[in-house]
Amino acid sequence: MGFFSRKKSDSTTTKVSIQREGFAHIRQISEAVTTMPWGLSLLSLAWTAGPVTLLAAQLSYVLGYNKAPTQENLMFFIIYTIITGVAGIVAQVVYRLTRVPKLEEEKRRVSLVLEQLPELRWQVLDLHTHQHDPEQRQRYVAKLLLQKADLDPESLKQATYDLTQNKAFARLISQIEIYRQVGMDRRIDDLVESQRFLIRHVLVQLESVEPDAIPYLRTRLQGDSPDQKVGMPRQENFIERIFAAIEEENDLLMSDEDVEEMIVLAFELLCGRKIPMLTFTFRGRWELATALDKMERNRSEYRIAQATGLSRIRALASFINQQYLLQRTSEEEEIEQLQINQSADILVENAERYMDECASHLSEYCRQAKRKRADADKEWIREQARQLGEALNLWKEIRRAYEHIGRMHVQLLKASQRWEKFVDTFSVSDTNLQIGSGHRGLTVTEKSIYLDEEAISEVCARLNNFLVKHKLTPEDQNLARNKTLRGRVERSLLPEDHITPEIAKQLAIEIALALEPHILLSRPEIQRAIYSTNAIYMNDIEPGMSAATKTAMGRAMANEKRHDLSVAAERLALALVKHYQVELGEDAIAFLRDTYHARESRLNMLSQFTTSRERKVSYLNLRPPVVAAPKRDWYKALIEARRLRD
Repeated sequence: MGFFSRKKSDSTTTKVSIQREGFAHIRQISEAVTTMPWGLSLLSLAWTAGPVTLLAAQLSYVLGYNKAPTQENLMFFIIYTIITGVAGIVAQVVYRLTRVPKLEEEKRRVSLVLEQLPELRWQVLDLHTHQHDPEQRQRYVAKLLLQKADLDPESLKQATYDLTQNKAFARLISQIEIYRQVGMDRRIDDLVESQRFLIRHVLVQLESVEPDAIPYLRTRLQGDSPDQKVGMPRQENFIERIFAAIEEENDLLMSDEDVEEMIVLAFELLCGRKIPMLTFTFRGRWELATALDKMERNRSEYRIAQATGLSRIRALASFINQQYLLQRTSEEEEIEQLQINQSADILVENAERYMDECASHLSEYCRQAKRKRADADKEWIREQARQLGEALNLWKEIRRAYEHIGRMHVQLLKASQRWEKFVDTFSVSDTNLQIGSGHRGLTVTEKSIYLDEEAISEVCARLNNFLVKHKLTPEDQNLARNKTLRGRVERSLLPEDHITPEIAKQLAIEIALALEPHILLSRPEIQRAIYSTNAIYMNDIEPGMSAATKTAMGRAMANEKRHDLSVAAERLALALVKHYQVELGEDAIAFLRDTYHARESRLNMLSQFTTSRERKVSYLNLRPPVVAAPKRDWYKALIEARRLRD
């Protein structure tokens, strides 16, 4: 009995320690605008206004008049000192009394935001599962469980079975986890070797069903668990899609995954994460510097335009998937599977086929209703017209986006030709990557993206207002949860204590707008730096934890996150070589390898690429898919539906 009591005490101590660290971080943020403690401030003010002022006045009188002050003068200085000191102390007391409520309110806002962001992330992940059928939902949740570092063997067994539907393989994964926890690597090798045919069979089957889950299973088969220091990979271009939704006032341009990524980014920055970034600048001739700046600006704008076009296509594909899921016919389910992870050309082709079918069905129904003079199902017509209308609007967005890509491509070609002209005209040494300080030419600089304490306070204040306005605070959600338990809700509806899809996307937009003034999130170089790093590991921050615990865990993960700049360094080297004709010498390769741990084989391959003076930007390679103008049949179907409906 004593053993169990002591065990409970140790666990409680650990929990209290984590919460203390979390409360310390919250208090540090809320006191960002403060100076010294109360007692020290009063003592300093009293000392300065009292003996110090009196002594300084007497010494000044002696030095100025070469004699000691008279009794009247001394009385004047004493009364002046008393009045000044009392006035300063009263002012300080009033300031402290008015500031304490503000400080408490600041603590409450910071605590609420840091507590709710992880909760809302889990709700958004659950929200994403509503778009899947039961089998897809089962596999999706299983993938989430496989990414948890502290999953027990029994839970791991269940997750593996939900993913593979193979009991023997699930039992194997569970056994490997048991031996991993005690460090028996040789025993794990024995199990894997004895079941290699089973493993191969399961992985081959999984390739056609859920290929994204294979890396997680391979990690478990190697006797490893998710590494918190490595973090979680990010979705490419999620920031661009959110800003596109802001610009176009169309939240269909972003997905639930984008919302989740933005919540994770906000939480890690609020917990003190510093995201490293690599940039390059030019030192030397102003003509080359100007050409370099223009080239980089055009290249960034072109990449943003490319990402915008692809995001528009995937937004339309996601919208079509949702419509297929609602209708639930066997043919549509098969077409839905073809939309996932397809190239832009195939997505455009499938989207065009969907809109042709939708317009054809709607027109045919309207013609039959007119011919038979029967009562038309106006609700069905309204829903079909809505689907076709929203798909048509997204199609127009795609067409405009790819027209913009064409214009950006022309500007990129002109900037590239101008840069090549300057490179051929001026000294070759100016286009070498320089190592060290004081050199002319291209230099690599390292910076960090982070929020200082005052910025954290301002971001939390804005997000707190949003959470209160939309009733997403813990008190509001607990009240809604209790209301749900007392009443009955339909299974097809979201629980009242959960965030809705519309509010979730508004939250992502609000986070982006809150971060923009502090880290310039809309800039291409900032976005590239964020994409090139992994997010902090948040899967072990569970719903229901206290704000202090979540903050302490988030801060610890932000501090322990490895600053891996290898991917950023390789991307930077690729851009310099391919677009700017920069020569990577041996010193530059050694610098990038030793400083940022870039792969030497990759850098050597890039250095050999510079020997070929080929066109660095090819129109054929970068040509976007052809997006035709909206068809007349689509407009005619909408017109017929509107006439029959009205």
